[in-house]
Amino acid sequence: MTIRRTGVRGRVSVRIRLLSMVLISSIMLLVVGGGGAVYLVNSARDSTDWAELASSTTAPAILMVSAFQEERRLSLLRLAGDVSSAPALSTAKQRSDEALAAVMAKGDAARALNPDGSREDIEGYNKLFSMVPTVRTGVELLRITPDEVFAVYTGVIGTIIAASMLAARVAPEAKVGIELGYAVEQLRAAEALSQADTLGSVAVTTGEMSAAQLVDFGRRVGEFRGEAAYSATVLKGRRLAQLSEITASPQWQQVIAMQDALLLRGPTSGGDGEAGLPIGLVAWQDASKYVGLALQKLWEDQSGDAHAIARDQGERDTGSALLGGALIALAAVAAFLLALVMANRFIARMHRLRHDTLELAHERLPEVMRRVAAGETVDTAAEASHLDFGTDELGQVAAAFNRAHVAAMSAAVAEAQTKAGISTVFLDIAHRSQVVVHRQLALLDRAERDESNADQLDLLFQLDHLATRARRNAENLIILGGEQPGRRWRKPVPLLELVRGAIAESLDYTRIVAKQMPDVRVSGLAVADVIHLLAELMDNATAFSPPETQVVVSGIVVGRGVAVEIVDQGLGMTEIDVAERNAMLADPPAFSVGTLAGTSRLGLFVVATLAGRHGISVRLSESVYGGVRVVVLIPSALAEASDPESAISGQFPAVSPRP
Repeated sequence: MTIRRTGVRGRVSVRIRLLSMVLISSIMLLVVGGGGAVYLVNSARDSTDWAELASSTTAPAILMVSAFQEERRLSLLRLAGDVSSAPALSTAKQRSDEALAAVMAKGDAARALNPDGSREDIEGYNKLFSMVPTVRTGVELLRITPDEVFAVYTGVIGTIIAASMLAARVAPEAKVGIELGYAVEQLRAAEALSQADTLGSVAVTTGEMSAAQLVDFGRRVGEFRGEAAYSATVLKGRRLAQLSEITASPQWQQVIAMQDALLLRGPTSGGDGEAGLPIGLVAWQDASKYVGLALQKLWEDQSGDAHAIARDQGERDTGSALLGGALIALAAVAAFLLALVMANRFIARMHRLRHDTLELAHERLPEVMRRVAAGETVDTAAEASHLDFGTDELGQVAAAFNRAHVAAMSAAVAEAQTKAGISTVFLDIAHRSQVVVHRQLALLDRAERDESNADQLDLLFQLDHLATRARRNAENLIILGGEQPGRRWRKPVPLLELVRGAIAESLDYTRIVAKQMPDVRVSGLAVADVIHLLAELMDNATAFSPPETQVVVSGIVVGRGVAVEIVDQGLGMTEIDVAERNAMLADPPAFSVGTLAGTSRLGLFVVATLAGRHGISVRLSESVYGGVRVVVLIPSALAEASDPESAISGQFPAVSPRP
């Protein structure tokens, strides 16, 4: 009897091994066939992917070109003595920064367009971009030559033209590359027009244009007209009609007339810069802006046509590749199904085991975890799984799953109990510390009122400040424990008072300078948390900057609410560290004892928790001094204008106006 059982068991094992070999061979065929199909589809999708990638970079590029052209023009006018251009220049700088940030965000896309040769180009672009702050400082101080300003901004704008040519070079098809090359001509024409407009505007403003400057102006006018004329010979259909509409517009005629008038007038020195010109400076600039934007739009549309060609070709190639891949996959599936029929009994048991184990992992175990987290008592022995698949190899695997399930539930129960105990102790200590600090502050307030000696009073103020920080530390523990600190405000509080309160709670408060704040009040429900949040950020700024430097705090009303900016002059952070901190501030992980063992600082958890509680945005970036710049965006729902009649009252639509 024993011998018979052994023989049967041996034959079953041999059969299983044979069927397993067949299944493995079929699976290998399926993998190879599927991999071939995927490869064909991916190869066919190159054109579509390229088109999507190139399309995503067009809009940021247009914004950057327009923004830096305007900043270049206003900067040269400022150097030429046009004081009225200063406000517009400040706005132009902000638009340039936003546009540059959008283009920089496409850095990975640019590398994907030309992975073999883009690194060196991008490093050169970054070097140009890094010169912009220096040029801006020189313009503000009037300590830089117009030629230097013109060269730097022209180089920055030239990166977009170079990137456009790069896209044409790496296009998936020659036809697409040719269409993109034709589009670049309009972008060059728009840039040449902007250059000529800038040089001419400076000449009209100062009333001076030397012979060399006139030659330079004429060269750029010629480039503008030459690029436009060449575009008229290569564009077709709708794009040619679009160009014809531009050249036939009154603005185009005004631009041409002004350029001709400046060239015919020749060199000038002193006097009225607008004398003998057909239109005024403002009208000329408006006409140039119209023509430049129209040419940029033409570039965008022509590029879009090229992208559409690549996308259509990619879709056609993808369809062909899918058909071939389907045939390969069909052959592989047929072989796999044949092997599957031969091993259906074993496969069915495997499927049942898989279903049961997934049910344990996705349903029963999470349900037990939820009950434990809710404080229920769980009997691990009763809740354990009972998978029964016999005594063969598959049954042994099922038994192992049973033991693993018991171990997982036991560990989950123990961990939940440990967390609950630690949290209770954690909050109890925090509340006790808070009570002691509150009493200490009350005693210090009474002592300060009764003390008349100046030295002793100063010492009491220092003790009061330290006690205030101790109170904030206790509140940190309460916040991280999931509860609310005790301080509350019922009425809105001016933003300036919040900033002052945060400075008072900072360790090195004498180094913190509060600049002008908008006349805005913050909702009483958020006052305590905003003060706490700002104090943590100010402490961090003073702790990681030299002791002789200042930390500057300023505020401004923006479209989405009120932005409070904290800038230090420390050593700053790496891009990786900044990205990690911003990710944590945007989506803080669950705080636990295990989290404390990591590298993240406790204060950032507090800031992230408080910000998430009220929908406040906190972002870190590099400051102009090389340190860290923190922008805290308080949403409109938490703010209101102190004076309902003020101009900024309409910035807060979520707050009902006062009667």
